[in-house]
Amino acid sequence: MKTSPEWLYLEEGVGVDYLDPEVAGNYDDQHQKFRDFEEEAQDIVDKLNIVPEDTVLDFGCGTGGIALELAGRCRKVIGVDISQSMLEVLRKKCRESGINNIETHCAGFLSYQHEGGPVDKMVSKVALHHLPDFWKSIALLNMASILKKGGKLYLFDVVYTFKAPDYEDSLENLVETLRKQAGDTMAHETITHIRDEYSTYDWVMEGLLKSCGFSVDSKTVEAENYVTYICSKG
Repeated sequence: MKTSPEWLYLEEGVGVDYLDPEVAGNYDDQHQKFRDFEEEAQDIVDKLNIVPEDTVLDFGCGTGGIALELAGRCRKVIGVDISQSMLEVLRKKCRESGINNIETHCAGFLSYQHEGGPVDKMVSKVALHHLPDFWKSIALLNMASILKKGGKLYLFDVVYTFKAPDYEDSLENLVETLRKQAGDTMAHETITHIRDEYSTYDWVMEGLLKSCGFSVDSKTVEAENYVTYICSKG
């Protein structure tokens, strides 16, 4: 196994502690209050044109809300997440559901070492913001190296769409929206996200994608500060 250099950014321990088994165990209950994983997966299938022969890599797969839905629509899903606790929840779901075409790897955007041929499609939902912008670019370079030429990336994240002078109102609105949708715990996690994690401006994200080998096929602002990018590898 390749040894990581001492200067490599450590992805563990940024923001909400998803390495904690208790946090991982409560993840689904919290997110199901404001997310529909089946609907999200169908959107991914439609926008990436996922077909039964595809191998799909899900970066930041967490407890597998998306990966489990995609597993029935493609040949194989490779689920990558930095949290062993989150992956243990996913593996338990696979065992209970009899799903055997999800391959899991405990690694981050920067430390994952892909084996085998390039993948057909790639997904990352609400995960890339754990990296500062420079390290986002290194992650995107790694992602592009794994994706086949002409392959598609579905990237959804908290990406700031406001103008700089409007940051206070926009961020307060983000917190209160999550509080109304999912309660105080999710509001607190959102505060932690804003304070300790690394969401970036939409114009920065577009520049990073383009500089790292992707063309942006479409950009959809799902709601203020939530953006979906559909990209192709050139």
